[in-house]
Amino acid sequence: MPKIEEMFAYITHEPGDPDDEGLTAVRGSSGVWVPMVGADEERMMSLKLTAQGIANITRQKITLVKFSVRTELETIIPNRHPAPSASNQNE
Repeated sequence: MPKIEEMFAYITHEPGDPDDEGLTAVRGSSGVWVPMVGADEERMMSLKLTAQGIANITRQKITLVKFSVRTELETIIPNRHPAPSASNQNE
């Protein structure tokens, strides 16, 4: 897997306030909201029709943006002991 040097996101703009924006999301098959973000521009372009559909339904402008400055804030390392599995959490 290549190192992620840039991220892309579909941003929804609040009508009447150009400074009020948020991540555009779609509801996944499990019912969980999934933000429309990714590190692959081609994959993000493949979501363009979905973004257009959301814009049509919500009547809100949606913009595909690219973030290209990488700042590492924190690195989380695995604990020495593995996390409990679902099967032994009920014991």
